[in-house]
Amino acid sequence: LAIWKGRFPSSKSRFCTQELKIIPTMEKVYLPLLEEGNKVVSWQGVRAAESEARSKLPEREETFEGYEVYRPLLKWSAKDVFDMHKKHSIKHNPLYELGMSRVGCMPCINTGKNELYEIQRRFPEVIDRIEEWEKIVKELSKQQGASFLPAMVDDDRKNIRDWVEWSKTSWGGKEYDLMKLIEQDNFPQCSSVYGLCE
Repeated sequence: LAIWKGRFPSSKSRFCTQELKIIPTMEKVYLPLLEEGNKVVSWQGVRAAESEARSKLPEREETFEGYEVYRPLLKWSAKDVFDMHKKHSIKHNPLYELGMSRVGCMPCINTGKNELYEIQRRFPEVIDRIEEWEKIVKELSKQQGASFLPAMVDDDRKNIRDWVEWSKTSWGGKEYDLMKLIEQDNFPQCSSVYGLCE
C-alpha cells in the first residue's frame, strides 16, 4: 500500500485504516450480509478515552450503508477492560506487558515515544524492516523522501533510526534519558503502561 501510494500513512491521512480495514470489511463482510437481507451490527471495541475523535462517537449509530455500529466499551476505562479480563480469566495480549499501548499494526504510525522505545529494544527486527521499507518507498516517492513516522519541518528526525534515537531521550528530546539507557541494559520483563506489572 505504501509503495502504491508512494508514501506512508500519517495521522492526517490514515489511508491504511481505510484501505486495509474499512473497505475490505465492507466489501467482504457487511455488503454480502446486507444483500442477503440480514441485519448487521458492527461491534467496535473503542474507548472514548483513547482519543479526542473517539470521545465524540456515539455508543450506537446507523450508517449510510445500512448497518448499525455498536460500541459497548465506549465509556470504559483501560482499567475496566483489564478488570473484566481478570474477572473472566481471559489472558490479555502479552504485548501490553511489553510497553505497547495498542495492539494492531506493529508499529502503528501513531506510535508514541515510549512505545517506540520499547519496540526498538524488544523487537529490533521491526525497526530494521521499517528502515528497509523507507528505502523502498523513498525510491517511489514523488518528493524522493519517505519517513514511516512524520518528518517535522525544522526537525532532524527524517527516518526511523532518527526517531529511535529520539525515543531514548528525556522530555524535550535533546538529552538522553539515562534511566532509560540503564534500564535497557537490565531489560525488565514488564513495562506496561496500564499497570499490569504490579
